Amino acid sequence: MRLYSETQFNSQPEQSTPEILRSDLSALQLELTKWGCSDAMDLAWIDPPKPTHLQQAQSLLQKLQLIDEMGKQTTLGHQAHELGVEPRLASMLLQAKQLGAETLNAAIAVCCLIEEPERNELDLTQSLTRWQQGSHPRRSALSQRATVVAQRLSHRFVLGAINESLLGFVAVLAFPDRIAASRNVTSGHYLLANGHGASIDSQHTLAKSSYLAVVDLMKTGQSSSQIFKALALDIERLSTTAPQLIDEVSVVDWDDQKGRLIASEQRKIGAIVVHHKEIPVPANADVEAALLGYVKRKGIAALDWNVNAQALCTRVMCALEWLPEEGWPDMSEQALLNELDTWLLPFMVGINNAKQLKKLDVMEALQARLGWDKQQRLNEWLPTHLLVASGGRKAIHYQVGEAPTLSVKLQEMFGEKSSPTIAQGKQAIVLELLSPAQRPLQITRDLAAFWQGAYKQVQKEMKGRYPKHPWPDDPMNHQATNKTKRQLNS
Repeated sequence: MRLYSETQFNSQPEQSTPEILRSDLSALQLELTKWGCSDAMDLAWIDPPKPTHLQQAQSLLQKLQLIDEMGKQTTLGHQAHELGVEPRLASMLLQAKQLGAETLNAAIAVCCLIEEPERNELDLTQSLTRWQQGSHPRRSALSQRATVVAQRLSHRFVLGAINESLLGFVAVLAFPDRIAASRNVTSGHYLLANGHGASIDSQHTLAKSSYLAVVDLMKTGQSSSQIFKALALDIERLSTTAPQLIDEVSVVDWDDQKGRLIASEQRKIGAIVVHHKEIPVPANADVEAALLGYVKRKGIAALDWNVNAQALCTRVMCALEWLPEEGWPDMSEQALLNELDTWLLPFMVGINNAKQLKKLDVMEALQARLGWDKQQRLNEWLPTHLLVASGGRKAIHYQVGEAPTLSVKLQEMFGEKSSPTIAQGKQAIVLELLSPAQRPLQITRDLAAFWQGAYKQVQKEMKGRYPKHPWPDDPMNHQATNKTKRQLNS
């Protein structure tokens, strides 16, 4: 017995994705660095890790000060191995130790609260209060773990002496990419330092916080996540205690409301602008760079992002999943926004404002990113339409992470012995078989099994309802058609 539909069952992969292809690889990357392995691809893997995931891990380790810009372990990186905690928490503890006993005391508490999470509690400050009061369900495990971690750091942990105002700050040392700025106070919607969006229940008290240190979240969309664990954050404290997290930059950007370039001096934490001051626009301002920044801020919608552009990107992302060995470019929205200068910029010659940008031929730019050879292979292996047995040309519907689907009248599939496939035979198309009135009759990815099984019941129910249409006893050897019986005999 299963608690999901046949469609869901048929669309599931035959095997689950290996953990190394879906997990944070920062611990692995740190271990490789420790043993002097500069290129993970030099090792023999059952399932090789994705290069992009390794690059992300390396970037994170640099932010955590565990490796340097050359990819070599820092002093903190060497010390991290002795603590027996994941890289994020190791960096937090070691940096906190450099800032004094009070900060380290708070960091040990945050480390333990993250390792021994309390169910259904978003605010770690509340979990700390219950730990101190003795009502936390994991209080014994928390205290034991705190003692072990403190001993490894030559520190005496004092639960009652924790400065709550430091909790958000020390959490940021572990999660610098998850500093969150409120988009609108009390809305529950936040912008993360890594550029993604995140949200919490707008009724929760933390939703009133202008800034959060997020320690646990789950991706719910292409560029949005749900926050499960966080702490309120005093952003001003970072200026004096963690200045390495803040960048001071001069920015020239396009102001869509004013319809002109503007310039400003900004203090930023990743994608978050903490402070800004408008300044005169330099005479040599780079208009194209400003417009690219505008697109990054506004998203793909700033371009003429039509149905055809979206469909092309979806097909390429499906090809990347089903035929990864072919080296398809990443056409996800986030990848396109991250690499605007490589695929969009060459097509921006002569464009001086956002109105002209909106008229740019996005399809031409996307096709150039894909390349002529890969366009031909994509059209052959993942076509937009399928020629069915009746001679009709039916659209194939693609969705990233799902099996391809096709809606077709049942009679137009007569004579087909098995379900059609694409992607060099690796993907069976899920068929939505329709009645003569274009209403769904059956969804299947195994056409042969349908003919031999469920078709008999469909034939019995539909024969009387649609007597003008053929309902043969042997559909696998009958002529496919989109006509009525009279039309066939005339």
